[in-house]
Amino acid sequence: MAEVLVSIVLDQLGNFIVEQVKGQVDELRMAIGIKKEIQSLSMKLKMIKEALDDAEKRRVKDINVKHWLEILEDFSYDTDNVLDEWKTRILQQEIERNEAATTAASIPRKKVSCFFLPSCFTFKKLELNRDIVRKIKELDVKLEVIVREKDQFNFVVNANGVVSDQDVFKRVMTTGIVDESEIHGRDSDKDVLISKLLDNCDQENGVLVVSVVGTGGIGKTTLAQLAYGDEKIKGHFDERIWICVSDPFDEVKVAKAILESLTKSSPNLSQLHMLLERIQECVSKKRFFLVLDDVWSEDYSKWEPLKNSLKNGAQGSRILVTSRSERVVEVMGSSYMHRLGQISDSDCWSLFSRIAFSGRNKEDFENLEDIGKRIVRKCKGLPLAAKTMGSLLRFKDTEEEWQTVLDSEIWELEEVAVDLFPHLYLSYDDLPPILKRCFTYCAIFPKDTVINVDRLIRIWMAQGYLSTVENNQQEVKGREYFMNLATRSFFHELKKDDKNASVIISCKMHDIVHDFAQFLAKNDCYSIKGTEAAENKADVLSVRHLCWESTDSTVNPTSVCDIGKIRSLFAENLHAKELPRDLFKGLKCIRVLNLHGCLMQELPEEIGNLFHLRCIDLSSSQVKDLPEAICRLCNLQALDLHGCKNLSRLPQQIGKLLNLRHLITTDMPKLESFPQGIASLNQLRTLSDFVVGKGSSKLGYIGKLNQLQGYLSIHVIGNLNSAEDVVEAEKAELKSKKYVKELRLNFYWTSEVRMDVIDALIPPPNLRSLTINGYRGTQLPTWITLSLNNLRVLTLSECFNCNFLPPLGKLPFLEILWVRLMDELKHVGNEFLGLPGTIASFPKLKKLRFSYCSEWEEWTDLKPEVVCSVMPSLKELELYCCEKLNSLPYCLLQRLSSIESLKIKMCPYLELDWTKISHIQNIETGNGI
Repeated sequence: MAEVLVSIVLDQLGNFIVEQVKGQVDELRMAIGIKKEIQSLSMKLKMIKEALDDAEKRRVKDINVKHWLEILEDFSYDTDNVLDEWKTRILQQEIERNEAATTAASIPRKKVSCFFLPSCFTFKKLELNRDIVRKIKELDVKLEVIVREKDQFNFVVNANGVVSDQDVFKRVMTTGIVDESEIHGRDSDKDVLISKLLDNCDQENGVLVVSVVGTGGIGKTTLAQLAYGDEKIKGHFDERIWICVSDPFDEVKVAKAILESLTKSSPNLSQLHMLLERIQECVSKKRFFLVLDDVWSEDYSKWEPLKNSLKNGAQGSRILVTSRSERVVEVMGSSYMHRLGQISDSDCWSLFSRIAFSGRNKEDFENLEDIGKRIVRKCKGLPLAAKTMGSLLRFKDTEEEWQTVLDSEIWELEEVAVDLFPHLYLSYDDLPPILKRCFTYCAIFPKDTVINVDRLIRIWMAQGYLSTVENNQQEVKGREYFMNLATRSFFHELKKDDKNASVIISCKMHDIVHDFAQFLAKNDCYSIKGTEAAENKADVLSVRHLCWESTDSTVNPTSVCDIGKIRSLFAENLHAKELPRDLFKGLKCIRVLNLHGCLMQELPEEIGNLFHLRCIDLSSSQVKDLPEAICRLCNLQALDLHGCKNLSRLPQQIGKLLNLRHLITTDMPKLESFPQGIASLNQLRTLSDFVVGKGSSKLGYIGKLNQLQGYLSIHVIGNLNSAEDVVEAEKAELKSKKYVKELRLNFYWTSEVRMDVIDALIPPPNLRSLTINGYRGTQLPTWITLSLNNLRVLTLSECFNCNFLPPLGKLPFLEILWVRLMDELKHVGNEFLGLPGTIASFPKLKKLRFSYCSEWEEWTDLKPEVVCSVMPSLKELELYCCEKLNSLPYCLLQRLSSIESLKIKMCPYLELDWTKISHIQNIETGNGI
């Protein structure tokens, strides 16, 4: 962790030096003498950074090194605070200067001579900068001491970042031999894996790669051993080869091991190309089964030569790869990936009890079984954890000893940590320093928390973990970091976006992985319940990131820890209706403040003094009003107000939040307008719901917000029926918002909206999903089929007055179409398909649904002479509550060779010709059809 903190500080120092060189920091900002200290700090930290790889490895076993690193981490935090304060003061001064200039410009000329604000402003700047200079000089003195102490440890300098051979935890070499009687809960996994290894062996050409992926300790090697030793495998393959690859991936070493297994003698070769040629000869026309266990390298260039040397194997040859990383097996071209999950509690109990009760009589441990089963539940299906716990308790005989283990966190049990965590540490140690920090930060989340990925990335950004990335790429880099951790099995239960399966929206951490994160971050991240305050006070005095879980409104974090050091405070679902002012006065270093679900109705004015604050989460809270003081937080990047059902307005001076990137305003029924200042927030990436039509809120406010991305919903709750409204719609410049992928245009049912207003709201051409809801016009905008060639999902809902559908069949990539609650729609004809005039109608459409179209009577069928392709990809057709529809387009349906499902419900006048739809596999009808 120290390396990440030092890197963040070095990056900030570098920025100040660059700004001075460019002349962007004047003499008031960079006072006399400060340049020397800045350069001194930078030079010393670079020297320290070169030794940190060795220091981090020695931290685990050397208490003195551990203590030195903790001092360095404290120093890094303090330096980061001072530099951030300096940067903030500069930004605040610029804002004040601009405001002063604006005020001066508004004063009549004859009174300007009496306006003295600039002089006071300059004096204030001098005082602030003297304070910064003093703090930086003090930091330089402290760092000199840290450097001197470093020298006594004789760290191995690692300027190139090469991993030392002296790993803290040695990698274990594996073999293909396993005692099946000791394995529990893997029968079905074994059957699936063996079937993949044996299926179609005689029909397929080339060598197929099959893989097993999962977190450390889940049993990947064990499963591979079960397959390797299976009699069907032994009888099917001419050669079986087991290679423990591990890390680093040494091509020569791996090739020698393969050749030795094939020839049963040690090869007297050292050149890679000669080894590979010999392997090629040995496997020629032989059906072989090669296991590459514990592969880490993602470098395809190392894998490709070896794979090519194996291509001469006979049909049906297989390579089985085990790895913790999905990226590794993707690089290796795996045709099937077996994601290995947890074993059941009963199998976990069998594994645990076999070890824990070994050599004991039944009557000796009957009294321990109940506690033991509760301990096993803490293992969360991880075989290694069950074995480790069993080994720990094997020589503990009393209920009190077992109860102590039950009551402890796994990461607090030294004996367990020594045996269990090395397997996880190897995955952790393989990460770059910044990913290590991103991972250990997750220890702040309580166990079993569903972690929203976008929220996690915003928090990482607020802590500065993404600060070395270009400003406009931080969210992209954050998601890349997350996926890197997820593919290495640090997260599980990954939930995908319904509209885009390549995007993960939430995840969890396995309890054992969470325990490991807590083990690594126990002096930095802490989760505590309010009732535990007194007994845990000593443990959390130095904590930087605190999760506070308390239903006791009389207890708050100020009674437990030094809140002046806190950089993250998660205080979700607090029952207190008013937060103590001393809490906000003390949070001097806070970056992330999470008050999700809290009962407080207002925030104190003191929140405006927390100038380091970058992320505020008030989602689902009872807050009724936001103080204007919040607009003094010029570093604020994210403000989450989702589900604040009592909040009716945003601060008028919100335009001062120039660094705001994410403003989440979904599910806020009382919010009826946005202040004009929203137009100044040109850094905004997220503006989830924008309300127009009442008060002063106008469509033109979002005209310059061209960094918006992802999801944008515009709610029109008033009338837009004037020429001025048309101009505002044009000013909105939706077509310039090229990063917006999902757009919703919601019109309140009483709103009157001119046709030329919605015609002016032309979406960006890259839009993937569009919803038009509640529009009362008689026809839909023409840009739907003219401008949206990348559209995948289209929903037309509650457009009650619309009496026909545009030629949607012309949309080349549309996959899902939902038409609902269109009361005036009576006829759907060939114009809906885009006929005539198109070669292929709805070429990519997979799902089509009509529902609650109460006046729809006729769906015109295709004429036999129509030769163009119509809905060739359609799989699902659904008709719900279309009460007057009297027939189906049977000619069209018979041409739909890909259709799998037809669902018809509450369409009483529809008479089905079953002979014409018999080709559809799944037909559901109900409620009088």
